Amino acid sequence: MGSTHPVIVKVAAPKRGKITIETSDGFRYHADLSPLSRVYCYPKSNKEWAAVSIDDFGTALIWKNRFEVHVDQIVGLAKKVERPSFSRAA
Repeated sequence: MGSTHPVIVKVAAPKRGKITIETSDGFRYHADLSPLSRVYCYPKSNKEWAAVSIDDFGTALIWKNRFEVHVDQIVGLAKKVERPSFSRAA
């Protein structure tokens, strides 16, 4: 049996070029997307960078200016991967 690919469930864009996603498999990826800055539609300002959303399938991030990055690209460019700890209610 195969396994499903993780989907993006949460995104944060703290500053231009940096992205943090949480995926359905319980991991958090911190990635630097600045190597993609030569792409024509790469967001040009922090304001444009902050205008990011998860696509309908959870497989990519899309910016208002139509710049798009797939979850596999984010994972590949991740500088840090962690499994967030969740506190359980008693």
